[in-house]
Amino acid sequence: MNTQTQAQNTSAVKVSVSELGKARLMAVIFAGAMLFTVGFAQSSPVHNAAHDTRHVQVFPCH
Repeated sequence: MNTQTQAQNTSAVKVSVSELGKARLMAVIFAGAMLFTVGFAQSSPVHNAAHDTRHVQVFPCH
């Protein structure tokens, strides 16, 4: 029995420091926006989790 396998040609992706910084900034902004909007959710467990997270981060929420 003869089987052939193909080797995948993968190349490393080069990412500049400025692009990495942009990605991190966008992730922080997205996470902050999600935390802020979830804090106004009507679902009690979701709201309480966001509320407690804000207190842990010493972020005023009242």
